[in-house]
Amino acid sequence: MQKKKLAILINALEVAGAEKVVAQLINSFYKEFYIHLILLNNTIEFELPVNDITIKIIDNSNLAIRKRAKDILKIPVLTWRLKKYLQKNDIQICFSALNRSNYINCFLRILKWEGIILISERSHTSSAYDPATFAGKAGRFLVKNLYPFANVIVPNSTGIKNDLTKNFQLTNEFTVIHNPVNIAVQQKDMCEPVEDFAFDNFTFSHVARIERGKNHVLVLAAVAKIKHRNFKVLLIGQGPQEEYIKAQAKKFDISDKIVFLGYRQNVVKYVARSQCHLLTSDAEGFPNALLEALACGTPVISTDCPTGPRELLSGTFLQNNQTNGVEKSDYGLLVPVNDAEALANAMLIMMDDEALRIQYTEAGIARANFFDLPIIIKQYQDLLSKFYL
Repeated sequence: MQKKKLAILINALEVAGAEKVVAQLINSFYKEFYIHLILLNNTIEFELPVNDITIKIIDNSNLAIRKRAKDILKIPVLTWRLKKYLQKNDIQICFSALNRSNYINCFLRILKWEGIILISERSHTSSAYDPATFAGKAGRFLVKNLYPFANVIVPNSTGIKNDLTKNFQLTNEFTVIHNPVNIAVQQKDMCEPVEDFAFDNFTFSHVARIERGKNHVLVLAAVAKIKHRNFKVLLIGQGPQEEYIKAQAKKFDISDKIVFLGYRQNVVKYVARSQCHLLTSDAEGFPNALLEALACGTPVISTDCPTGPRELLSGTFLQNNQTNGVEKSDYGLLVPVNDAEALANAMLIMMDDEALRIQYTEAGIARANFFDLPIIIKQYQDLLSKFYL
């Protein structure tokens, strides 16, 4: 039986959350589908079955400069290139992830392409686009006017779906598919030795690109309030705010508490050995870092930001039901966004309540099992099977 063709369009495959999920899809699907990976930048930082897929580069976008007017103006040109490639290779389904790729994918319909357009929305759109800025206004305009052309929108959280329907008036068909965690691989990664840090004290881990939206300053502000206690915080990641955050740690006089590890290919071995994992973002989609921490059995504290943490830690999504203080949810602690006092209190609770940590270790592992890679892959297979008759 001849394999079915599937185009996957994404900006690039740098090490990041959405890109990791796309890489997992490719590695899970390449035997079933003849995959054409279409990129806007020739960056691939994941292991892929390169001999079994076709890779096409249709642009040379600068990944360090995002949301430029030039990138918006190039959408029709890049869509024309994409359409010609899809027609030449007789591809009838194009799946995309991340905003710019989604715009290009949806623009195919304006160019009269008659195939199936599937777009994966992976961020809280209202938070991602500030209506007070030109880039924010442009992004909101593109979402409202291009996303309706998608046959199906695939958000990775119910909160994102609700944001798109309520605030952008989208009436498309939606299929919510959460991010996966590869539990079998993670269990191996957890066992790798750690040679560059000694877990001698109570240790909090934090894994994120060091940029404004991940709000590392909140971590520092909370640590400053409880610096008399004996603990360490591992900050794993790199990004444009790295030097600023290091300077702020000195300003708060907590350099002895904060350990900057930089980029690490295997982060879960650090998370698994930590007593608690922190997520302090202002907004998320469905955070991989939080899901991976649960799979490690590491208790978690997260900001109750839009949209993923409450959905993941409480087992449900309740619109406008955000915490005012420290909330003991079913699978971890939730605190308000940008509330250093609440985060500090949650950190003290985790340090002082061993029974709660044991409870969250067991509950977190059970929760993560719902998102094991084979389960999520089956959901994507079911979605695609609707169009491969």
